[in-house]
Amino acid sequence: MPTARSVILATAVLSFSAGASLANPSDANWVTEVRTQSAPAVTGSTGKPSKKVHALDGIASYYWQDQMTASGERFDKRAMTAAHPTLPFGTLVAVTNLRNGKKTVVRINDRGPFKPGRIIDVSEAAAEVLEMQSRGLAPVKLEVVSAEGGR
Repeated sequence: MPTARSVILATAVLSFSAGASLANPSDANWVTEVRTQSAPAVTGSTGKPSKKVHALDGIASYYWQDQMTASGERFDKRAMTAAHPTLPFGTLVAVTNLRNGKKTVVRINDRGPFKPGRIIDVSEAAAEVLEMQSRGLAPVKLEVVSAEGGR
């Protein structure tokens, strides 16, 4: 049977600046406090959270379904295109398959993927160049080549 000393009470306390809402505002400071029966241990940062950045490493998937893209183009599975959640349409992105080193450049013309952990959804033609179509997913590295023509 555990003693009172072996029981650890953990409490997460979020410290917000005056007037901040619970919607995680960009100017909120945060602190995580863990209390035990001895002294409290404090971890975290009291500085501003970092700005959102584009993920450059993650999982790629591919798609082939006939559909309209978010940019208004008809999807062409034979074109070197891709979907990304936030990059502007028209952005050229170099995609490298980290399993085999295969690399290709795609143009962002759609939004997605919408599954956690996935950072890009390439066309079937791009998946063939990357040699990822048998598994359907691949760990990749993204590099923005050009943002010209983005909207």
